[in-house]
Amino acid sequence: MAILEVEAVSKHFQRGAERIVALDAVSFRIDQPSVTAIAGPSGSGKSTLLGMLARFDQPDSGYIRVDGERLDQIADAALDQYRNRKLGFVFQQFNLIGALTALENVELALAPQGLPAREARERASAMLEQVGMAQRLGHAPAELSGGQQQRVAIARALVNRPSLVIADEPTGNLDSKTAQQLLELIAKLNQQTKTTFIIATHDQRVMDMAQRVIHLEDGRQVAGPVAAAAAAVAGHGRTA
Repeated sequence: MAILEVEAVSKHFQRGAERIVALDAVSFRIDQPSVTAIAGPSGSGKSTLLGMLARFDQPDSGYIRVDGERLDQIADAALDQYRNRKLGFVFQQFNLIGALTALENVELALAPQGLPAREARERASAMLEQVGMAQRLGHAPAELSGGQQQRVAIARALVNRPSLVIADEPTGNLDSKTAQQLLELIAKLNQQTKTTFIIATHDQRVMDMAQRVIHLEDGRQVAGPVAAAAAAVAGHGRTA
C-alpha cells in the first residue's frame, strides 16, 4: 500500500472570464518513507497541491490517497481527526505561539489525543531533544533564532507520529548555513522516524537533498532541468 498516491489531480479556478489552471492531471505515488520536493516557481501549483494533501481543498477531478484512504471520501466531521492523526505541518513563518515556551508549543500539538499531562510533556521533551533543542525547552519563540524556531516547529509536526509532514518553504526565512543544517536534520529525521516529508520549495538545496523531485510549472507536471537537458541532447542527436 502506497503512503501517498496522487492520481490525475486537476484543479481550476475562475477569475472573471478567465479559467485558471491550478493543477492539470498531476500524478505520482510514494511507496517508501522519503523526502519528496514539490518544486516550481510562484504560481506553479505547489501550494494548491499541499492544500489538497491536507484536505483544505479538493480536486475537480482525480483523487488523493494517504495510507490507502481516499481523501475525498473522508467526512467533513472526520477531517480534524485525519489531520491530527496523519499529518504534521511546517511553515515558512514557523507559526509558533509567542506566549508559550518551546516545550508548550510542542505539547499543544498533542492536546487532541487527550494524553495524561505527564506523558504529553515527556513525549514533547523527547521530540525536542531529537531535533537538538533539549537545552531550550523553557525558551519563548522570541528568545530563539530562526533556525531554532524551525526546529521547534519540526518537533511539533512530528510529535503526533504522522505518516506525512507537509512543509511549505521551510528554508525560506533562514540563512544559507542554517538552511543547510535544517535540511540535514530533516534527512536524519526521515531515517529515524520513517516519516515522509513533502516539501514545497523553489530552493535548489532542498531539491538536491530530496530523494525525489516533482517539478510543477503552470499547474502541470514537467521534466526537471536535468531530465529536460538530457532529453534535449538526445533529441538533437537523432536523425530524421
